[in-house]
Amino acid sequence: MSEPRRGTFVFQALLLFLFAFWLFAFHTGDASLWDVDEPNNAQALKEMMLHHNLVVPTFSAALRPDKPILNYWLMWAGVRLLGMNSWGLRVGSVAMGALLVFYLALALRRLYGDQTALLAGLLTATALHSQIIFRAAVPDPLLILFVAIALISYLRGYLYLEEKRRGVLIACSAMGLATLAKGPIGFLLPGLIIVIFLLLRRELPSLWRNGHLAWGIPLFLVITLPWYLAVGVETHWVWDWLFVDQQNVNRYAVAMQGHHGPFYYYLFTIALALLPWTVFLPQTFAELWRRRGTLLRQTPADAFMLVWAITWVAFFSLGATKLPNYVWEAYPALFILIAARLYGALNQTQPLSRRGVFLSLGALFLVGVALVVLGAWLVPERIPPLGDIMAALGFPYIIAALLALLFAWRGLLLPVISSLGAGAVAITACLMLLAVPALDTLKPSATMGRMIRASEGTEPYAIATWRWFEPSFLFYGGRGA
Repeated sequence: MSEPRRGTFVFQALLLFLFAFWLFAFHTGDASLWDVDEPNNAQALKEMMLHHNLVVPTFSAALRPDKPILNYWLMWAGVRLLGMNSWGLRVGSVAMGALLVFYLALALRRLYGDQTALLAGLLTATALHSQIIFRAAVPDPLLILFVAIALISYLRGYLYLEEKRRGVLIACSAMGLATLAKGPIGFLLPGLIIVIFLLLRRELPSLWRNGHLAWGIPLFLVITLPWYLAVGVETHWVWDWLFVDQQNVNRYAVAMQGHHGPFYYYLFTIALALLPWTVFLPQTFAELWRRRGTLLRQTPADAFMLVWAITWVAFFSLGATKLPNYVWEAYPALFILIAARLYGALNQTQPLSRRGVFLSLGALFLVGVALVVLGAWLVPERIPPLGDIMAALGFPYIIAALLALLFAWRGLLLPVISSLGAGAVAITACLMLLAVPALDTLKPSATMGRMIRASEGTEPYAIATWRWFEPSFLFYGGRGA
């Protein structure tokens, strides 16, 4: 491939990065923090900065063993740049989301080709759940990015001999950063995915045969151990014990904070999270099923993505505590498989079933109708400040589905994809310009905090509440860095 061609692709990937950054950043700093995770993380950072200690997370002067350190450092960088506010706290997550899109485009090019790589990045940028997770001051964007880097780097090293050493080292480094972002899950699940894939290929000995793990494991330890040892020494190992016991073992074994659900919980959350691209999932899986006998040998990259997605979702489906964001790390694999399926349809090597397309787009139309109906009648009664705003959220899906149906009837797949992408961007605009400002009026903490600080001036004060407390109240009402 010629250099101009490569330069053109990199330029396209860079444009995709800028588009993703703009989309995730759109009005992200306007709303106050959402309880409970964002203000928990933000208040912990305030206290760490106040005490000039970026090693030990605390909340209200007590140890906070919920999450490791990397997200605090990322938020610290954003706060230093933009101030202790919603934008400063969230900009790191925006950047991680845009970097994920950019990385997918660049890393998938050799595995799947230019068009599939760019399409996978576009699907990632415009999916519904991306608009939530990549504008939140939480550690999930870090975990998502580094898990994707770890698994795709390993796959490239596995498939291409000249990348083997580099692939293993990058994978181990990324797992180390993922472990600093969210704990043992950052290496245990990626490692399990790799082992299952190699077992299915009957090549498990290749994992250690080439000797690259002899460098990769020490590299992983060099990245992860310094902070875990430092926080352990400083807290007499209390933080480490609470983190492993409460936030990992117990959280998996027992439903915490009311976050529970049936084993099929994630089938519903994934269907919503991937909108509007969920419409292509049935045909994607149908094509993989058709090729199931040859998948492992003829298209190992597809097999790896399938193992990645199934393993991650199955692991958390068996856990007691369930949250939609727990399986986001499986979405890059799903976006890649959908993109590959769409490219096969675009170049006519694997045409889509017209009936399947019509049924799927019809389902998306019904989702839009349901949003309009619920938004017009049910939501105004339950959440008056929203009024008819929720009804407006259904129209982008209705219009996108109708346009896509029209193009599908004429056999034009690229305009179908473009219509759905435009609808996804329109949903983001409606959420950030209409729904989020209305919901923000229901959150009293920021207003109360401003009133408290204004009334107390420079005098010291303590904050107390009776029968009500939200972490955001402490963040906005208290002083700190």
